[in-house]
Amino acid sequence: MNKNILLGIVFLAAGIGVAAWGFMNLSTAMESRSWPIAEGKIVSSQVVKKVERYTDSNNRRRNRTIYEAQVRYDYKVDGRSLIGSRVTMADSGSSSESRAQKISMSYPAGSPCTVYYNPDKPEEAVLKAGITFATLMFPAIGILFAVIGLAILSMGRKSSPPGQL
Repeated sequence: MNKNILLGIVFLAAGIGVAAWGFMNLSTAMESRSWPIAEGKIVSSQVVKKVERYTDSNNRRRNRTIYEAQVRYDYKVDGRSLIGSRVTMADSGSSSESRAQKISMSYPAGSPCTVYYNPDKPEEAVLKAGITFATLMFPAIGILFAVIGLAILSMGRKSSPPGQL
């Protein structure tokens, strides 16, 4: 099998998987706008620094620093105490410490908060309902990978000898 075809299949499959997950998350983010609300209280809010090790394209070991705002809040639904930790449907860390600090400072420990919770699964909750830039990124990245995969497959088929894929 032509290496380009294999690479194209990998990109296409990864793109479809990421896009599917992203669209499901996007759908949930849109639904969250109509979720019921509960009054809550911020239990803790901090920035966590994580150092991840990875191997670059030249097979060298590298470190990458990720900053993540970790916000925990408690709320009650039908008399049941719950603890949440999602600010948005697409929480993620980034290389920007200032971004994580900004999020963390927006939710100081001890302060009241409004919690949007899924009426079917009250333990699924967010502090910011609706679509954010990050919820749009995953479907977009997935589509981009799928398109790249299709382009690679198309080029691989054109460069294959007749009768082979």
